[in-house]
Amino acid sequence: MSQREESDRLNTHSHRLVSVLMYLMIFVVALRRKYDLVSPFSTGLSWAMLALFTLLYASQPLVTRRLKAYPRIYFAIQAIIIQFIGIFQSYQDTWAILYIVLGFQVARCFSRKEAIAWYGLFSASLLVTLMIEFGAISGPGRAMAYVVIGVLLISFDIQYSQHEDALAESQMLVSELKEASQKLADYTAQAEKLAAMQERNRMTQELHDSVGQKIFAIQLAAEATRLMLETDPQRAAGQIDDLQEQTQAALGQMRQLISEWRPG
Repeated sequence: MSQREESDRLNTHSHRLVSVLMYLMIFVVALRRKYDLVSPFSTGLSWAMLALFTLLYASQPLVTRRLKAYPRIYFAIQAIIIQFIGIFQSYQDTWAILYIVLGFQVARCFSRKEAIAWYGLFSASLLVTLMIEFGAISGPGRAMAYVVIGVLLISFDIQYSQHEDALAESQMLVSELKEASQKLADYTAQAEKLAAMQERNRMTQELHDSVGQKIFAIQLAAEATRLMLETDPQRAAGQIDDLQEQTQAALGQMRQLISEWRPG
């Protein structure tokens, strides 16, 4: 499994955990409806609104992939649904949990600047509604409690996601460094082979140029000495001594080149 695939797997796992938590929050609101609302009409209407909220929440990722402008429409509709649920005073303030659910989605859908604007809108709507229901003292206190809880949970999720991204990025960097190191080792081996080949070519050329020429000169001198043996034997004897010296010199040079050619 590649580092990118591992990163995607971790992010998918994190998203699933958050989704489970959000559905649990929606379930908490549903439980409060069961025990707090007594009117059949209120019960049925609140159930319908909560079911619509859940349906939109579940379908949001799929629809967003098909329609890029959908998130802004989605959050506006969801905020209206939450405010509508909030008019049932028997709910107390539990319905405000649904804003936390939206807050997680906002963090994943928008940039930080636009997300802050949505958080401000949600907080203002929550504050106004709770002040109307519970007064100018209790209302802001309740609203602040939900805002703080939401900020803590969403900040933790953001930090966790950033940590996963940073970990995946560092792992990818390590993998790339290992790959680069292997390529460098391969290039070094190729360079060494090329250098060895060039050195062999140089020695071959030197053997051909220097030793080859000397052997050719010795061959010519030997031919001349052979002819000289018939006309001037005394001079030919001196020439033979000279040929021996040249032969020894050529042999020594050849041995030196061969010794340099051998690996150390």
